[in-house]
Amino acid sequence: MLTANAIAANPSRYQPAPFDPARDVTPIAQVGRVPVVLAANAQGDLTSIARLISASKAKPGVVNYGTPGNGSTPHLAIELFERAAGIQLTHVPYKGGAQAINDVLAGHIQTVAVNALEVQPHVKAGKLRVLAVLSPARSPIFPDVPTIAESGFAGFAASVWYGFIGPAGLPAAITARLHAEVQKALALPEVRDRLSGAGGEVLPGSTAQFAALLASERARYEKLIREARIQPD
Repeated sequence: MLTANAIAANPSRYQPAPFDPARDVTPIAQVGRVPVVLAANAQGDLTSIARLISASKAKPGVVNYGTPGNGSTPHLAIELFERAAGIQLTHVPYKGGAQAINDVLAGHIQTVAVNALEVQPHVKAGKLRVLAVLSPARSPIFPDVPTIAESGFAGFAASVWYGFIGPAGLPAAITARLHAEVQKALALPEVRDRLSGAGGEVLPGSTAQFAALLASERARYEKLIREARIQPD
């Protein structure tokens, strides 16, 4: 089954937890990641991440941002950014990224956090400006936009990642065979081109690396969700 990083966050978002990823699934292989971006209306005053930070420090909470919803990956990513930058933003949750983008375009909110592909047509049309990419590497569809790490917060990273998991107790031989097939697929040019075209990148790696990612992301999100008291919609 293909999964995303919500699998690491959901056990902390919902009580009682619907499942335990450490107990109920077998990690197989990571596939890749798509960056979360923070974008603003191109006609607005927020022309860079530095200006956003400056405005937020001058008046905490004055800058707002829309996301696809409470506890969504973009929401969690911006919460992590707020802590790294020492700022306070005002979260405006929506029922999906499209609604949040429309309200930025209309001037109802100042910024929006969504995955890179969602804002691409509006950036091309000159209506939105991407202030920063929250993933470790620059997005192939926004190569001129700096990452948060490049903007003064070394080591910061928050992305939408994808990977394959199986049921708990999946035999090691089957896990290894499935992992090998995933690696073959990720090496295909058409697969790499398709993910790159969506603003993401292919991330081949071992089963152990993917298991470590699941564990570290769960610990990070658990701490964040508890401290920020994030509740699902």
